[in-house]
Amino acid sequence: MDNDPFQLFEVSVEQCHLLIVNIIEGRNISKGSINDLIDVPDPYVVVHIRAAPDGKKQTRAIDNETNPKWKEVLEYYLPPDEAIATVAQITLMDANYTFDEPIGQVEYDVGKVEMNQTVRKTFIFNETSEVDIEFKRVINKKYNLRSSLALCGGEKTFRKSRKRVVQANMRKIMEIGAPRTLRETPTIAIMGSGGGYRALVGYSGAVRALKEMGIFDCATYIVGLSGSTWYMSSLYSHPSFPEEGVWPATEDMRKSISTNLIRLVHPQSLMRYGNRLRTKMRSGQPVTFTDFFGLLIGEHLLGPERMETACLSDFQKKIENGKAPMPLMTCLHVRSDVSAMVYHEWIEFSPYEIGMAKYGSFVRTSDFNNKFFMGVISKNFHEAPLHFLMGVWGSAFSILFNRLVAKTKPNESGKKQDEDAINILRNNDITVKMTDCDDSDEEMPDELMPEEEKPEEKEAEEKKTTSNENSSSSTTWGGYFKGMLGFGSKSQSSQNNEPAAPPQPSASEPKTNAIGEEAPGPSSMLDSFIQGVLQAKLFRSREYRAGKILNYMRGLSLNICYPISPFTPTEKECFFKKQDSTKKDEPFDRVFEPISAQKKKVFVVDAGLTFNSPYPAILRPQRTVDLILSFDFSARPTDDSQPFKELMLAEKWARLHNLPFPKIDPTVFEREGLKECYVFKDESDDRAPVILHFVLCNVNFRKYSSPGVERDAEDKCGDFDLFSEGTPYSTFNFHYEKKNFDRLHNLTRFNTLLHKQTILDNIAECVNLRRHSNTRCTVSLKEIRNSVYLSEEKKQELSDRLNKTGLKAIYLDS
Repeated sequence: MDNDPFQLFEVSVEQCHLLIVNIIEGRNISKGSINDLIDVPDPYVVVHIRAAPDGKKQTRAIDNETNPKWKEVLEYYLPPDEAIATVAQITLMDANYTFDEPIGQVEYDVGKVEMNQTVRKTFIFNETSEVDIEFKRVINKKYNLRSSLALCGGEKTFRKSRKRVVQANMRKIMEIGAPRTLRETPTIAIMGSGGGYRALVGYSGAVRALKEMGIFDCATYIVGLSGSTWYMSSLYSHPSFPEEGVWPATEDMRKSISTNLIRLVHPQSLMRYGNRLRTKMRSGQPVTFTDFFGLLIGEHLLGPERMETACLSDFQKKIENGKAPMPLMTCLHVRSDVSAMVYHEWIEFSPYEIGMAKYGSFVRTSDFNNKFFMGVISKNFHEAPLHFLMGVWGSAFSILFNRLVAKTKPNESGKKQDEDAINILRNNDITVKMTDCDDSDEEMPDELMPEEEKPEEKEAEEKKTTSNENSSSSTTWGGYFKGMLGFGSKSQSSQNNEPAAPPQPSASEPKTNAIGEEAPGPSSMLDSFIQGVLQAKLFRSREYRAGKILNYMRGLSLNICYPISPFTPTEKECFFKKQDSTKKDEPFDRVFEPISAQKKKVFVVDAGLTFNSPYPAILRPQRTVDLILSFDFSARPTDDSQPFKELMLAEKWARLHNLPFPKIDPTVFEREGLKECYVFKDESDDRAPVILHFVLCNVNFRKYSSPGVERDAEDKCGDFDLFSEGTPYSTFNFHYEKKNFDRLHNLTRFNTLLHKQTILDNIAECVNLRRHSNTRCTVSLKEIRNSVYLSEEKKQELSDRLNKTGLKAIYLDS
């Protein structure tokens, strides 16, 4: 039996109803005697139930038949709430080559159909046409949502395999203090922060060093946020990994980002991107600027071929049999009416599952892109491509895309821009305007035409924008892209089915490239493109630049959330808290408020908008992480600034959630000065993980080319700053010359290699703690009995299991 106490928590999901509609047959189908003489009907039936997701379904059309026998079954998922009207609109249609015509329409209240009973009705259309339909309502038994606080089966299997691999590897690299048993083998997590391409390049150097030292092969998890997830995506999707190590993938990244990201903005790419987004939009999926940004970043890092096929679930093959650490990526669910710092919910992404630990609700990674209702897939889509997820994980850059573009222009800099941009996003609402169509199930491009707009408002808006769009639509790159997507003005789209290609400059005009190198400024093609696209209705506000997904928790009844550590003693159950409207919001004040389960779509953004390190994913006690190798690539005002801002926010979040976390004492910076690695541990709490906090700084690297090897007097490779004015390592720089890549990559590699013994010593300490501590990675009988989240029946079940074994606690990592 699985000795996992977390699987006993009863995460309840309300069951939905399944309405089975059997369209049996029709009789005397007629459009009228005269019309029937001209054309015998080709009838089919449409049943539309607005209360159901994807509630509009139809039978096949039967050619030239007045007495059709369809015998087709249509299925609808319905909420169990009797107060919700469930009226079926039934339309008898005649199929034609040009456009289909209705023969007649009736309505029927399917709420009258009682549970497990079959009701047969004959509906009459147009006085003569009859259709027989059977209705049956049952409780749905099949669900696609996993509701549990336990880790999924795939991750548990991985952990068992990886544990054996890690133990063997630790015994190879540790002369003393190596684990003697699997139980003594600690769980190590490698963690990278956000920071754009600075984080990507820095993480590549750190991971390379860990691989060279053998420590990468001793880690169970590698975790990322924003820019670090881009490195992880590039690494784990590379065909050479893990068999050939990390360098081949890193070498390809080095080559890719030596070319400016904005150079991808050319007609061929725009055509492909436009087709992709248009297809997605027409299928009923939400489209925002994050989709476009994901296409850009995906092609820049993965290349056009790998971008077309790579998916997150593919990474399962990369870690099968525990041959590599399991990647965990993160982002946030946010709301439109409050800043991300005040309200947010962490979403974790693994090759196996995606979900929110706050609710104990997870879906398979391959299913995340589907439409859900009450835990059931109501409509299937292809798995979300990796490039889309990369856009979501790093969506801070799509929200502030104009700042990113400014940083791609030569000779433009400003270190203050980085900090100002993040502060804007953290401390302000996203200015999202949720529309009625975000709750509707109508399959239409709702991003283009919000339903609540009144006709006169639409007309005024069109008059306001038509002149601008007409002047740019056929003469600029922005208009070209807008035309391909089909979100220019109606008058223009009606005149031209295909967008006109942008004009080429005449021989007398100065030629500029896609980043305006020859003529930077408002007249460059880049500015023309950016301004044109961002003025389009689809991308005009930050609402349409933040990532938007179909809400996989739609329709669920949410009345309780679970703490990250559910065995931690609390005074009462953590029912969702409601914010006092008179109180000024402070950071994290509203993190216990629930997601809006009635919304069809929700917004997901870069997790760096709260704090810039993904601690929530690895602080879950189910993952039993002993040692965190944290690499912080966050921007700082100056190179010698205090480097604990993000770490202290993570500590505050952990304390709020009653999670063991070492005390972060910022005065250590005053006592010890700036250095590459700081060690934080809690001597009074065996359950708190040890944190090795690696700081992005250039201290010893200036004097040493490798640990213990001094530089020659003429060697100036280490003589550079990271956060000075004009630095090439700005958060918003997406173009790294190979020289700049090598400097940063070698710096973080050096800083990590420099602390090899520090890492090994702390691994040995974690082994010793597991060997001798009675509380490390355990849940005691007392904690089980005091839990306010377990039912009395489950408490007794766990107690009986412990009594049979004679143990006083359940070991979580068995």
